[in-house]
Amino acid sequence: MHPAPEISILMAAHGLRAEIATAVASVFACAEGAAVEVIIASDDGTDYRECLPADPRLVFAPIGPIASGAPAARNRALALARGDFITMLDADDGYEGTADGLAATLALARKAGAAVIPSIIRAPDGTAIRRVPPPGTASLGWCEWRQVFASLHLLRPRATAEPFRPFRLIDDVWWDLQGLAHAGGRAPVSAALAYRYQLRAGQLTETRAGAFDADYAEALAILHDNPDIFGTATHEVARILWRWRAMNRHAERAATGKPRMLGHYHRHVAAYLTRA
Repeated sequence: MHPAPEISILMAAHGLRAEIATAVASVFACAEGAAVEVIIASDDGTDYRECLPADPRLVFAPIGPIASGAPAARNRALALARGDFITMLDADDGYEGTADGLAATLALARKAGAAVIPSIIRAPDGTAIRRVPPPGTASLGWCEWRQVFASLHLLRPRATAEPFRPFRLIDDVWWDLQGLAHAGGRAPVSAALAYRYQLRAGQLTETRAGAFDADYAEALAILHDNPDIFGTATHEVARILWRWRAMNRHAERAATGKPRMLGHYHRHVAAYLTRA
């Protein structure tokens, strides 16, 4: 009998039949010593079973609405999660790390209440545009989080995991900031696992970059109207979102009137931080 999962990985999928097998394989490549389940929530009316190997660690959410958005799909996956800890991985991204990367990250999360999975933003040719945070960073708190200007995913307890809010593009940012607040405002960074953001043409974050500003405005309005929504950390969360909104605007202004290179935002941030 397959052991009960310790980690549930929420995977939303929309039009990613060619990419999802790579994402799932990357999970299993880092799953030595950890009981994991990957919960796949289709948002395109497609049953992804035929794209993937038969494996008891794969869970398929019932096919539901089409184009309901990533937050809704992630919530359908979250409703099925059985692991003690939860994180998310998009079906066109993947993990990089050691064979026991998930187990090592889980050990950190059990001890500290959550663990940060660092991010590597890669161009289609595999070039790393950014590594967030820099290698060797032991932990991240509110102050450091203001400087990363990129999604950083937590491995966080299922018991404290709220549903994803229906933002267009920053539902994952809000969800992970909630996790950091539950963990007391600081969490260790895994040295054994990384989240690979795989840039590709046609991604929402590339084609709808302007929508970030609207999401940040909505999030800041929620914080203003609900000053206790993150408990004592609400002010810190507002500072992060305000600063990230400013960076997004700065990147958009820099692109005005110029051809937009794939990964423009992260290339702009990398150059900005190098100059700073």
